[in-house]
Amino acid sequence: MTVRAFAVGGVIVDCIVEASGMLHLNQLGGNALHAASGARLFLGHVGVVGRVPATYPQDALAATVDGRLDLAGIRVESAARAEPEWFFHNTDGTRVDHLHAAPAEMGELNLAGPVLTPAEAARWRTHLETTASGRTGYGAFRALHPVRPDDVPRAYWQARGMHIGANAVQQMLSCAAAAHAAGLIATLDPGFQAANLGRGELDAILGHVDAFLPSEKELAVLRPNLGQHAALVDIAGASRALIGVKRGAAGALLRLPDGRFVEAAALDVAARDPVGAGDAFCGGFLSALADGLDGEAALRRAVVAGAFAVEAIGVAHLLGADRGLRDRRLAQVQTTRSLT
Repeated sequence: MTVRAFAVGGVIVDCIVEASGMLHLNQLGGNALHAASGARLFLGHVGVVGRVPATYPQDALAATVDGRLDLAGIRVESAARAEPEWFFHNTDGTRVDHLHAAPAEMGELNLAGPVLTPAEAARWRTHLETTASGRTGYGAFRALHPVRPDDVPRAYWQARGMHIGANAVQQMLSCAAAAHAAGLIATLDPGFQAANLGRGELDAILGHVDAFLPSEKELAVLRPNLGQHAALVDIAGASRALIGVKRGAAGALLRLPDGRFVEAAALDVAARDPVGAGDAFCGGFLSALADGLDGEAALRRAVVAGAFAVEAIGVAHLLGADRGLRDRRLAQVQTTRSLT
């Protein structure tokens, strides 16, 4: 069966420390896996394209996905190693990330789960920050092994859509150009690469994609001296792409090709873990475009996918989401159109 859409980007392992101190080790994540799971909420048959090191728990991935995603696009770099990425959530909704270490290293500091006290969490985070140099984390692995168009299985080019997650800038551009050449609908989230996107590179990307979906933080990096509405207009330029900004608990804002804006409120759900929610949002957005729906409908689906993603740790909850609840939530999403 040909996939309806696929996501290209990171496939990693996360370790999460909730604001409460609850510890979750070796969770399967990455922007490609979360985005594919968000698209699968609406499309059904969705694929994942990414590179993983030899240390990646492939059996755990297969068990978690349980046939609900196509994994033919996962390529193993047999000589490479990578340590899980750590996410520390704060009570104010912020987080500290891009820290890497094997969970076994906690034993050297006499730390163990399932719950860390605030002092223990701070001690572990400080240890990771002070020993960050030289670690073989997933960030370093992805820099050495970016995902390229050649990594996409041949059958996937018959799909309707592709989501491009944060990757090496030139490879994001290459993937966008390849999607355009193949007639695929393409969405792109610059993620941590927003700081490395020059105007020329961004304009080139916008010439190939149907939607560009940074977060609030990334939008501020791209257009630091502008408000969100003005920033979206400035980024869009002459492009006909949908340009949006993910605003977390505040919902999302989207500029339509006709110059109008659509704002969507976030759904009121018990948010437990925001890791991957923005990527799931992008997958939901792509699913609507792949189904021939407009930007406002895409925004509604995106909000629903993001809501499911924040409710639990990892992708299993999103992959197993109840379709009836999905449809009820879709009906609850409130959107407002405006000129400014």
